[in-house]
Amino acid sequence: MGVLQAFVPALDAVTVRQVAPPEPAPDEVVVRMLLTGICGSDTHAIAGHHPLLKPPYVPGHEAIGLVETCGTQVSGLQTGQRVVLKPNVVCGHCVNCLAGRSNACVELAWIGCDPSGQHPGAMADLFLAPARNLYPVPEGISDHQAALVECLATPVHAVRIAGDLTDATVVILGGGTIGVLTLLAARKAGARAVVITDLDPVKRERAVRLGAAAGLDAADPALPAQVTEALGGRADVLFDCVAAEGSARQWTALVRRAATVVLVGVPARDYVVPTVQLQDWELRLQGSASYTEADFETALSLGGEIPAEEIVTDVLDLTEAASAFSRAIAPGVGKVLVSARS
Repeated sequence: MGVLQAFVPALDAVTVRQVAPPEPAPDEVVVRMLLTGICGSDTHAIAGHHPLLKPPYVPGHEAIGLVETCGTQVSGLQTGQRVVLKPNVVCGHCVNCLAGRSNACVELAWIGCDPSGQHPGAMADLFLAPARNLYPVPEGISDHQAALVECLATPVHAVRIAGDLTDATVVILGGGTIGVLTLLAARKAGARAVVITDLDPVKRERAVRLGAAAGLDAADPALPAQVTEALGGRADVLFDCVAAEGSARQWTALVRRAATVVLVGVPARDYVVPTVQLQDWELRLQGSASYTEADFETALSLGGEIPAEEIVTDVLDLTEAASAFSRAIAPGVGKVLVSARS
C-alpha cells in the first residue's frame, strides 16, 4: 500500500502523489510525520527565487514525527517515540566537520531540499532519515514547538557566531519566523535591547509582544532616527534576515562603526553592499548558514520557550499541501504547518 507525499514538480506547482513506503537502510529510521513546516526557502524555491534550490523536489525539512521502523543497526530510538528532524546531513569526517563546523561540511546534503531525489523531505505520511539526524523530543515541548526547533537552530547559530551579545543593542531586519526567533535567541544571549523592522504591521506588532523594544516600518524614511531612539544609539549588531539589496543599503544607517552585520537570510542573487563603509568603519560582515549539531541541541533545549502560539497561524492537512503553500505567502500569515492526515 502506498503513502502520500507532497511534491514540487516545477515552478509554481505543488502536488500530492502516492509513492511506495520507504525502507530503512541499517542506519536509518522511518518516521511517521506529525507536523512539517513550510519554510521561506520552500516558497522562494517554487517561485524561482532561491539561488540553490530548484524543483523538482520533495519538501519538508522542519519536521516532528513518531518513530515507525528502525534499521537493523539503529539503537537508542523506540517505536512510537517523538523525534524532531535535523535535516542537514553531514559526512562527519571532512576538515570542517572535524573542526566543529559541520554546517559547512564539504559533502553537505539536505533532507527536504534535494532536487537529486536522494533525500526526499518529511512532507509525507512517512519519511526517512539517518538515525543520527533524529533527536528525541523532551517532555514539556509541544508538537507545535517541536516543529519550530529547526527554525530556531538557525538564529541560535547566527547569534552564537555574532560574538558576545551581553548588554549589546541589536537590530533585526525582517520580522518573519526567523526574525522573531532571532529576537528570542539574542535576548537569551544577553542583548540589552532589540529592534525589529518589517514592512508588515502585523509582524511588527508581534515583535513587540515578544519582547522587541520596537517594531518599526522598514520603509519609513525616519527609520534610522527611530532605531537610534529605541536603542539609545546605533546598533552594535545587525542581523539581516531579509538579505536583499534594499536591506543592505540600510546597514550603515543603523549600525555604529566597528559593528557586526550578520547575513542570515538567503539572497536571491548577488548584489552591491556598502563596501566603502565596510572598510572605513571596520565593519565585520559575517555570513551565517544553518547550524551545527551543538546549535540544534541548544535550540531543542529552548524548545519549551518557543512562542508557537504567536508564530504558527495555520495548520493544514497533508492532502491540502498546495493550499498550505499558497497560504504561506499570504500577507500577515506566520508559520504554516502541514499535519498528518486526519
